[in-house]
Amino acid sequence: MSRFSKARRDARRKDEPARPIRRLGDPLRLQARLAEPGGETIAAAALRDGEWLLLLDGRTAARTDSAAMVLAMLRHIARRHAAGEAGLQLRCSPQLRAAAAGEAAAHARTLPEHLDALEAERRDRNAPVS
Repeated sequence: MSRFSKARRDARRKDEPARPIRRLGDPLRLQARLAEPGGETIAAAALRDGEWLLLLDGRTAARTDSAAMVLAMLRHIARRHAAGEAGLQLRCSPQLRAAAAGEAAAHARTLPEHLDALEAERRDRNAPVS
């Protein structure tokens, strides 16, 4: 091995194009989007490999098997973000709504009732202990 082989190897690597990161599993499929009136996305929900993902700032913030839970998290974000503003829009795919409605029906509730129950559970879980 020559004394210049490392320099040549480093130069070759520098000249080669960067290889993209290859993700394993199914591609990410957006199912819901929470957006401001100007079109800027605040949060989103996606489905990958049968798992629902909550996306904030382009990164996965939470994972769940429950479509209703991811919808409840998006509604919570909308309420927190819109405390002083108006006009946030939550658009959901029919697949997300159907999956969440199926979970609600399994608990003998309508979808709005089920989402309200999930929000109440979140409040109870995060309530300060006295």
